[in-house]
Amino acid sequence: MNNVIKADVAVVGGGLAGINAARRAAELGARVVLLDKARAGTSGPSAFSSGDILCWVPGQDSLGDWVQAYLDAGEGLNSRAWLTMFFEGHYRLVENLAGRGFPFILDGNGNFVRRSGQGPTVKCVLAPMQEFQEKNRQACASLGVTILDRFCAVEVLMQGPRPVGVAGFNLYDGRVSAVLARSVVISTGGCSYRGPFFGQDTAAGEGLAMALASGARLAYMEYGNHYDVGLASFDTCGHSRFAAHGGRYVNSLGGAFHERDETRSRHVYGNALAKAMVEEVRAGKGPIYADLSGFRDRRLAARLMPNLMLALDCGGIDLFGDHHEVVPAFTGTSGASSAGIWIDPGGRTSVAGLFAAGDSACKGMVTGACVGISGISLAWANFTGHLAGQGAAGYASASDGWDGGVDLRELEGRLLSPLGRRAVKGPRDILRALSNEMARADVSLIRSGSRLAGTLGKVSTWRWELENLSGAEDPHELMIWYEAKSSLSVAEATLLAAMERRESRGGHYREDYQDKNPEFDLVIAVEEINGVKCVKFVDEQEVPSVGGGED
Repeated sequence: MNNVIKADVAVVGGGLAGINAARRAAELGARVVLLDKARAGTSGPSAFSSGDILCWVPGQDSLGDWVQAYLDAGEGLNSRAWLTMFFEGHYRLVENLAGRGFPFILDGNGNFVRRSGQGPTVKCVLAPMQEFQEKNRQACASLGVTILDRFCAVEVLMQGPRPVGVAGFNLYDGRVSAVLARSVVISTGGCSYRGPFFGQDTAAGEGLAMALASGARLAYMEYGNHYDVGLASFDTCGHSRFAAHGGRYVNSLGGAFHERDETRSRHVYGNALAKAMVEEVRAGKGPIYADLSGFRDRRLAARLMPNLMLALDCGGIDLFGDHHEVVPAFTGTSGASSAGIWIDPGGRTSVAGLFAAGDSACKGMVTGACVGISGISLAWANFTGHLAGQGAAGYASASDGWDGGVDLRELEGRLLSPLGRRAVKGPRDILRALSNEMARADVSLIRSGSRLAGTLGKVSTWRWELENLSGAEDPHELMIWYEAKSSLSVAEATLLAAMERRESRGGHYREDYQDKNPEFDLVIAVEEINGVKCVKFVDEQEVPSVGGGED
């Protein structure tokens, strides 16, 4: 691999959002380089997901009803204009992709098969995501996209206030390289702090940390506290699908404490369900078990989640016949969280030339205070990936390239500085300690100002230890070192925003401020100024006429 590669658009992260962005930019004539620390297309949670993609369909659904339901669920923190643009634009995109042969599940009449899910108004089209992503990767290759697998991106290269590329290193040999580009798309996923789900255990917040360091704004970070449900004994995925289609959770007495009836269904998903589980255990009725004896669509689940079913078969585990203990599974800003990099309706961040998509980009303009809606993560990745790719290609075609060179020796010295350093404390140990702390129910689910401040102090200590007492023996461990650094940065932004929102609203619950406060009907943002994270309130952005489908 060359040490310096020139392109029009650099896309960091090869999940659904990133590979969509790369493909769309290439379709518009841009020279694109796609970077991924694993394998573009099959890394991250997209390929391992249950394939539920939230999708409004005209003629079957009332747009007004959907928008109002999501405004109600968002509790004043989302936007009617964004919702309308998202629902309409995403449907056009899904229809376009299906017409081009992308593998959606269709009925005998050629119509989308849709399933309900957990949330205010949820109907999802279905797609086998491994097949979907392989087709995406093949499309990128046929369009001439340069794909760099096993490349750990570390920083966005800046020239004054504008990005001019991305720098990082190869995970096999540690060689530092720079991709010089007119625009950059960050689509590395969210930050799960090595959470307990297939794919999400690699989402360490690198893109969010790179965006902060580049001057970009994060938003809705207090809602970077998403909990799903996971098996206590091993990593899994797909529980939102199980719960929405006949599965239920029972306490140690065999009682289902959250039956999904018409009056309670919208209150028993995401963080609300996790909170109910914690309260049940506190009441002495734990542990909690998954009862999937009534689960429907087992054959369809096998097609949509082949990796999970293969793992279960190899382990001799009967997921549907036996009761299995489950726990609230913390995934942070990954999945159905509102948190991430602030973007406008063109996928642009607050830094010109820098774009964001997928779990890296905040969903709050659509979900608001609501955490845990089924199908939102894949739909958001699908939609914003195309927005960002289209926007990045347009920006690159209208801007001048960077004529200056790049000092590779300086880059190597800076990026590889932890390599070979004697480590008193390993980066894995710091990342594990952070993960355990952020996953605590009394820190991220049922909060208080004093506990948030206490955790923030621990994060500061771990950052000092990482910078001064930790190092890496090889390029792979160096990647872990940067994952720990990024996760610590995201944790700090999350805790600061959670401390600032002195109320309880949606997925953010404070024991010391249990009521909703209209004074907080504003979006909280986090920016980094001279290395210091600052919290501020921002007004809702109006939405210009920007389409989400393909021309």
